Amino acid sequence: MGTAIAKNILKSRFNLVVYNRTIEKTYTLVEAGANSVASPKEAAAKSDVILTSLSDDHALLDVVTSEEGILSGLKPNKIHIGTSTISPSLSTKLAKIHNEHGSLYLSAPVLGNPIAAQAAKPITFVAGDQKSIRLCDRLFNSYCQRIINTGREHAKSNTLKLAANYVMLVLLDVIGQVYVLGEKSNVDLQLMNELLEIIFDYPGLKQYANRIRTRDFDNVGFDLSSAFKDTQLILQTSSDIYAPLSFADSVRNKFITSIANNLGKKDWISIYQVTRMLAGLKN
Repeated sequence: MGTAIAKNILKSRFNLVVYNRTIEKTYTLVEAGANSVASPKEAAAKSDVILTSLSDDHALLDVVTSEEGILSGLKPNKIHIGTSTISPSLSTKLAKIHNEHGSLYLSAPVLGNPIAAQAAKPITFVAGDQKSIRLCDRLFNSYCQRIINTGREHAKSNTLKLAANYVMLVLLDVIGQVYVLGEKSNVDLQLMNELLEIIFDYPGLKQYANRIRTRDFDNVGFDLSSAFKDTQLILQTSSDIYAPLSFADSVRNKFITSIANNLGKKDWISIYQVTRMLAGLKN
């Protein structure tokens, strides 16, 4: 991801200084016009804006705070953009560290994969000082197709990125479970694939997402009690063919709780009430 981002920054005619712990990874960037340095400290000292793309919380914190790290070279009022998927708590911590140093931190995790990054198609969620975000607008646009400004609170951009990843990991697991259901039921997997494509293209999903957000449960298209019946059938089929459909168990338990709390005649999306209750949210 970092290399692809850096290449697109170069294509946009920025002067680029690069550092990587494995120097061989910088060779293609140097050939494309970047200057390679020996440490994060040196990279920071030569930059108005320094951008990091690292694997996890530990790696990023070490690159920022170590003896030869970013802070040891970064001048006051210069900007650090963090593109990594990290914990919201570390994002808040980094903002505080930079503030005490006199520099600025922008939390800007990217959503995409290396193929998307090569085409400058990721989405970035950015949070922090709004003036700094505006100053970096051309830089963000050099490697992203869309920039979503989440405000001044750094942790919010990281929470959005983790939410995106959560949706993806659940969907990928559900897709796998559906294919297993097809295999064990002797259903052609191409038919299952066509079914999934129909569902993903279904405009009702976007409508449901908005109605869940607004808690619009009285506009009933499919009542919760009927959905519970279907969930029971799904789980019975799962048992009959010995193909675990793990998310159905979780949903069934929420349906049971919902019906016990007189939501059976509401739309099936009203299980959101149970999800909110389990998180301690009121009203």
